Amino acid sequence: MNRFWLRSFAVLFCVAQAAAVSKFVLAEDQASGEKLLPKDTLVFFTISDVPELKEKFDKSSMGQIIHDPKMKPFMDDVQKKIDEASTELENEIGVSIRDLMELPKGELSIAILEKPARKMSVVMMFEYGDNQATIDKLLKKMDESLDKEEAEHSTEEIGDVTLHVYTLKTPEPDNPFKTIVYFTDASYLVVSSEVEAIKEVLERWEGDSDDTLAQNEQFKYIQNQCKIESGEPLVKWYVNPIGLVQSGITMAQASIPQAGMVGAFLPMFGVDGFKGWGGTADFDEGDFEGVANSFVYVEKTTGLMGVFQFPAAQLAPPKWVPAEIGSYVVANWNILGAYTSIETLIDSFQGRGATAKALDSVAEQGPMIHPKKDLIDHLDGKIHMLQSAPKDGDLDDGPPVPKILVGFGLKDAAKMKKTLAAAAKTPNSNMQTREFNGDTIYEMGTPNENQSISIAVTEGQLIMTNDTLLLESTMRGRSERTALVDSADYKKIAKFFPAKTSMLTFQRSDVQLKALYNMLKNADNALDGLDVSKLPPFEEISKYLQTSGGYTVPDKKGAKSVTYSLKRSE
Repeated sequence: MNRFWLRSFAVLFCVAQAAAVSKFVLAEDQASGEKLLPKDTLVFFTISDVPELKEKFDKSSMGQIIHDPKMKPFMDDVQKKIDEASTELENEIGVSIRDLMELPKGELSIAILEKPARKMSVVMMFEYGDNQATIDKLLKKMDESLDKEEAEHSTEEIGDVTLHVYTLKTPEPDNPFKTIVYFTDASYLVVSSEVEAIKEVLERWEGDSDDTLAQNEQFKYIQNQCKIESGEPLVKWYVNPIGLVQSGITMAQASIPQAGMVGAFLPMFGVDGFKGWGGTADFDEGDFEGVANSFVYVEKTTGLMGVFQFPAAQLAPPKWVPAEIGSYVVANWNILGAYTSIETLIDSFQGRGATAKALDSVAEQGPMIHPKKDLIDHLDGKIHMLQSAPKDGDLDDGPPVPKILVGFGLKDAAKMKKTLAAAAKTPNSNMQTREFNGDTIYEMGTPNENQSISIAVTEGQLIMTNDTLLLESTMRGRSERTALVDSADYKKIAKFFPAKTSMLTFQRSDVQLKALYNMLKNADNALDGLDVSKLPPFEEISKYLQTSGGYTVPDKKGAKSVTYSLKRSE
């Protein structure tokens, strides 16, 4: 495809992606994106009013960091780089980066459809308002560039709208776009890679069709579950996972007829029940600086889908979780239900009892541990994951490795201790043991903390970590430190948790980002010629970084997840 069109198309998609960080108000005189697309739309992403992006972003923590006076020396250099790129772009296509970023003046939507059959098509539409001059420049330049490529240009009148169709005569083999179609109407530009796809939009242009994504059962349910109190959300998005898979199989059949056999296995694996995934996002919503809602729509939990069963329970960090950690996650997993789902699936292919026989064989090898009887049967389903701040280092050695600790809740800690002790005594075991605070620590691997694993049974947990010091901190005794559950930061986040959840999360951005920021600041040429030494000390920006949290709750048709960050206290 012509280099100009690829670049312009990519820039417009970047505008769409960047716009996902603000709240927007839908134009009242134009149908929203979900009413302009068919029910069987595979992927959908929409923003209702792009111009509020900058306003909302500037008020966010990240916007405040960028506009902090101490960031100005570095941001001045960034602006110079942007100006250089903008000049190059303007010389090539006639408009600057600023012109492109300011092009959308209202709603912006992107979708993927299977239109026509056995072909994936992309549709992008946005309102450009009073930017007609910029649109005219882009379309004129595109016409000139495609003309040089000898693309065939034709038009088709549909009502009061003129479709412009460009058919590439000799498209590059790896170019997914063979056709470019667009029309403009009422200060809207609609672009697609297929004529049939853009006609689907035109058929619904008045917004009164009954065959729209807005009427899709899964889409409606997801959006209803993810609605916000203040009204229209900042962003809406939706994916039809099984639809994407089935469309991919259908298209593959054109060149690989055997691909159709894969579709027959989807119900057997249970993945055909994964009907939808979507959500919303917003800024400045109630107590939150930002909030995102998502929902997984599942019609049945058989086969592989049965692995993902997380019943609601009263969850909270246990006292052994220290307050200084960077992030914490706890999940309540129906591990026996997951095992049963996998066993049933395997046995359905290999015969009844096949899974049990395979596990018995594993138990006779290596450390002589039976995966089901010695491990799974002793786990209560509670899983705790802690992440602590990585050490400062050199960016040339790679990104910092976080210190991670995972704890699996136990039904019977004494039995698990016996299992580990027996495993350590088996021939060829590389487990080294030592006593600490009345319990045994098992260490495997090299002494380097990023390459070794430490294991212990303590606090009613089977704990595994790549940082022995973090493990020892949990074993020292609760009186020597503040527990996360008692910290002020956690209490602020936990205030919004439901009484029972399937999963909880807590994060401190400052703890997580400090090491990476300092490595970046001290690295040579880390950002393509930008002088990173001009970045202020981390303490100057950490004041803007907020704690965040989230939770997941089960639903009769799937599960809802909410993540949020609190507004900054001045």
